[in-house]
Amino acid sequence: MALALSAARLSAQTASALGPSIALGAPGDTLLPPERMPQALEVRFALSAAPAHLRDSASVYTLNPATGYVLTKPGTNGVSCIVVRSDWQFDQAFRPDIYWPVCYDAEGSATHLRQYLDAAELRAHGMNGHQVYREVLARFDRGVYRQPARAGIAYMLAPEMRGYKTANVPETHQLPHYMVLAPKVTDKDIGGKPYSMNPFMLRMSPGRDDVIIFLVGAAERVTLFAEHKALLADLCAYRPFLCIP
Repeated sequence: MALALSAARLSAQTASALGPSIALGAPGDTLLPPERMPQALEVRFALSAAPAHLRDSASVYTLNPATGYVLTKPGTNGVSCIVVRSDWQFDQAFRPDIYWPVCYDAEGSATHLRQYLDAAELRAHGMNGHQVYREVLARFDRGVYRQPARAGIAYMLAPEMRGYKTANVPETHQLPHYMVLAPKVTDKDIGGKPYSMNPFMLRMSPGRDDVIIFLVGAAERVTLFAEHKALLADLCAYRPFLCIP
């Protein structure tokens, strides 16, 4: 789930923690399918979302734009990783330049992950962003998807992501964070402070896929970015819009 933040509501401390970002004015909304990433690069990018001790035994799905996600690396620890390319939560056109890695624990893999796998398949079969948005919501109403039955976690510790942050145009930015699955929980319930370095709720489709966000601290950010220096260089070499200034 991409983290959309309002620039006007960011404190100076939080803005500093978010790090540099770039916006790409083009390509605009398009019916073009997402490009197929080199598989080895996609696997590395997806696994970078997880802590190091979980990566070797995690499952990885890679995207075939013609059919949807394919299980490329079977795992044994219940953790599943993908690079999301189709944000279903927004009632708007899909874009070909969305890239955000996420790794779900077993409960998240059985719930949140399924929606993203299905969204990619529906897109591959010709549905546009508006149609996929309505179909996923309809599947919630029909009971095809369920909310997590227990607390769980999604890791978004990758050294970069490309999604919606402060504008209606995707940005490539550095925002490593943890997401605790918390269906139907609100900031009032947890004393959350929205858009800050304190825990807060992200409710992109309220009542569905609600999570508590914990942004990574400054010291951990330094470690993560140093660990993935080569990955950042390879992503930048792959496509210029994935470069971090």
